[in-house]
Amino acid sequence: MHYRNRKLTVALLVALASPSVYSAGFFLIEQSASGQGLSYAGAAANAEDASVMWFNPAGLTEVSGSQAILAGHVIVPTSEFTNNGSYNSILSSNISGNGDNGATSGFVPNLYWKGQYAGYELGLGLNVPFGQKIRYEDNWVGRYHAIETNLKTMNINPTIAKKINDKWSFGFGLNAQYVDLILSSKVDNTLAGNPGAGDGDAEITADSWAYGYNLGVFYKPAPSTDLGLSYRSSVTHFAKGKVDYTNVTNALGLVDLVDANVKSTVNLPAMLSLSLNQGVGDKFQVLAGATWTQWSDYKELVISFDSNQADSNTRQDFKDSWRLSLGGTYQVNEALKLRAGIAFDQTPVSTPENRSPRTPDVDRKWVSVGLGYQLSSSLTLDVAYSHLFEDKADVNYTTNDVQYLVGSYKNAVDIFSAQIVWRY
Repeated sequence: MHYRNRKLTVALLVALASPSVYSAGFFLIEQSASGQGLSYAGAAANAEDASVMWFNPAGLTEVSGSQAILAGHVIVPTSEFTNNGSYNSILSSNISGNGDNGATSGFVPNLYWKGQYAGYELGLGLNVPFGQKIRYEDNWVGRYHAIETNLKTMNINPTIAKKINDKWSFGFGLNAQYVDLILSSKVDNTLAGNPGAGDGDAEITADSWAYGYNLGVFYKPAPSTDLGLSYRSSVTHFAKGKVDYTNVTNALGLVDLVDANVKSTVNLPAMLSLSLNQGVGDKFQVLAGATWTQWSDYKELVISFDSNQADSNTRQDFKDSWRLSLGGTYQVNEALKLRAGIAFDQTPVSTPENRSPRTPDVDRKWVSVGLGYQLSSSLTLDVAYSHLFEDKADVNYTTNDVQYLVGSYKNAVDIFSAQIVWRY
C-alpha cells in the first residue's frame, strides 16, 4: 500500500514551498510597510527607503545616505473549510469529521541596512520569504491529509548597487535561505486492517540551507519617471529530516510505516518583476507593477526514505502565475504622505484536485491603505493595512485514490504593517 508514502510526499512539498494563505503562491510579499500601503504596486521602481533592496537591489542608488529599517507585519487569516461529502473509496463510505478553520495569525519581521563604500551602495536585508502555520483539529474531516503545517524561514540578502550615469543603475544580491518545518497528520489504521486501533499520528521534521541570487536594473528616462526591472533566481533546497509514527498499525504486509530518515529536492521558482513609478505634479505619484512567477518548475517531488518504503513521487501541476498591482501616493505636507493600492494575485494551483488542505490557495484581490509620517529629521514611521478578498476555493483532493477530501474553502486575510526608518 502506497497511500502513506504519497501523503508524506505532499506534506513535505507544501511545507518547503507552500502557497500561503497570506499571498498567492508560497512567496510572502510582506517585506516593507511602506510598500504594503500600496499593495506593493511598482515595488521594483519605488525607492522611498532601503526596503527597495528586496524588490530591486538597483533601487539602492536612489536612496540617499545611510539607513536602518525595522519592520513587522501582523497577518490575520481565516480559512474555513466546508465538507461536501469527503469519502473513502475502498470502504465506499463518507469520512467522519467536520469542516475546520486551521488558519492561525502570524508575524513577519523585516530588517534592512543601507550604507556606502568606495562609490558603491551596499545593503543587507534579513527577511522571512516563506512562512505558514496551519493547525486543524485532530478530528476534522481532512485529518489524514494534514493536521499541522508549521514552516519558518530566514533569508540573508547582502546587496551591492552602482549608478552608471544619471539614467542607469544596476544592482546584485546573494541569498542564503534557511528553512525549518514541522508537519503532522493522522494515519487511518482501518486501511491497515485494524479499525479498533483508532487513528495514528505521523510527524515530519526537516530543515535545509539553500542559496540563490537576485539582480535588477533601475532606469530614469525622465526626472519624474522611474522604471525598475528585477529578477530573483530559483532556489533549490536539499531537505533532510525524519518521519516519526505513533500508534500506527503495520498489518497485512502492505507497507512498513516505521520511523525513518527522509530527504527531498525542492525547487523554489524564479520571479521577474517590472515596475513603473510616475510623478504627477508636485504631490502625486502613480505606481504600477507586474510580477511573473515560474511555478511551472513545480511539477513533481520525489521523497527518499532510508527504510523499506519505496521512493514516492507526487505531482502538483502548478502553473505560472502573475501578480498585477496599481497604487498611488499623495504628499499632504512635508511630514505626511498618504498611500493606497490594489492588486490581483493569481494562484498557481491549477485545479481543485491539486488544492491540498495545506495549500488552500485561490485567486485573491488586494485593497490597501497606508501613510508615512516624518517624526523627526532622522526618523519616519510607516503604517499600513491590507484586506485580501478571495474567491471560493473548491477542493477534490486525494494523494492515494482512497481518501478524498471534497468541499470548499472560504479564505480572507487582514494584514497590519508598521516600520521605523532611521536615516543617519
